[in-house]
Amino acid sequence: MAEVLPEKERAPRSGVLYLLLVLALCAALFASFFFGLHPSDPAVYALGFGGAAAASVLLYIVNRAFKQGAFGVDAIGLSLSAIGMSVALSSSPENVYKELICLAAGIAVYIVLTLFLRSGAGVRALRRPIAILGLALIVFALLTAESILGAKNWIRIAGISFQPSELVKIAFVFAGAAPLYSVFNKRNLIVFIAFSALCVGALVLMSDFGTALVFFTAYLVMAFMRSGSFAAVALSASGAGLAAAIAVGARPYIAGRFSSWGRAWELYNEGGYQQVRTMTACASGGFFGLGAGKGWFKTVFAADTDMVFGVVSEELGLITAFAAVIMVLLLAVCAVKSIDGEKGGFYAIAACGAAAIMLAQLALNVFGALDILPFTGVTFPFVSNGGTSLIASWGLLAFIKAGSVSGKRKAAPDEKA
Repeated sequence: MAEVLPEKERAPRSGVLYLLLVLALCAALFASFFFGLHPSDPAVYALGFGGAAAASVLLYIVNRAFKQGAFGVDAIGLSLSAIGMSVALSSSPENVYKELICLAAGIAVYIVLTLFLRSGAGVRALRRPIAILGLALIVFALLTAESILGAKNWIRIAGISFQPSELVKIAFVFAGAAPLYSVFNKRNLIVFIAFSALCVGALVLMSDFGTALVFFTAYLVMAFMRSGSFAAVALSASGAGLAAAIAVGARPYIAGRFSSWGRAWELYNEGGYQQVRTMTACASGGFFGLGAGKGWFKTVFAADTDMVFGVVSEELGLITAFAAVIMVLLLAVCAVKSIDGEKGGFYAIAACGAAAIMLAQLALNVFGALDILPFTGVTFPFVSNGGTSLIASWGLLAFIKAGSVSGKRKAAPDEKA
């Protein structure tokens, strides 16, 4: 009869296996670049994937040192980031240092946030200040951000561009998650609804409708978990649907995207150009891909961000692209599993809210690029090229990790002070 190991002994063994799988992925991606392209300067690719591998080892050590439970959630984030590194090196290898800095910053945010979430007193004390900071950031963006392709969502400071709305996602989850004793408190729920309305309204005014839809999806999930009322969620959805219809009529370029939805091939020279190119790239890559860096689709504008599913499919194959999709779905499963008797309301709602944001982004990115949904221009978590998006993805992952850690926590935020 096989020996059944205690959970404390199984966790380190499975963690080592997860780490080895991540390191194997980094090695395989490096080999694909090195042997496929025969680059004159292989140090760029060695630096990129070597840095990703070193970050993986460091995160494993931190995970074990602070007893943060199983390494599975961490490994998914690292694997997706490795695929994102491949996209970044394929489209702009000269930015390898920027990508490594953003990856390091994202993992640092993840480590700090996961450790911070263990402190119930700290979470209680900072929930409102973080929410206010997030609201101030999105209002600042509304007033000062640059408009790119119709969406006013980029801020440039000292030559560095970033999207405040990406970072506000972390504050949004903080604001929406509630301690168990106040989950059904109407006053707190009304405050969250008002906060959500302000965030979504600001994004609509910025013409960032894709991100507004992501925020609204997370709001619906978190509001239902807090109220338990299908009627309230349905009313919110109906109101948002009416507002969206008005916005589509008021913004010609948004209406244009809806008019070409489902007719990309027919309207190739009008609104369907990007979707047709994405689908062609997916088909040309087949199951196993042309090889890292060998695709042509990366030269299309915004291919490595809004249409990154096409880049991954063409160069690394549909198998890898679908594996990336499945990994995000697994994060959602981890979030749902956090809803049990041992976890408090805060951890469960925060984990599900973070997962809802990731799933909404995933659906809009992949289905929008393939003309299954209207094209909205949002990122694929961890995979799309973009520093702010990568940092925000790691920040959201911290909530899922906190929800997945087994056992009760001392001074949980669900206990009254």
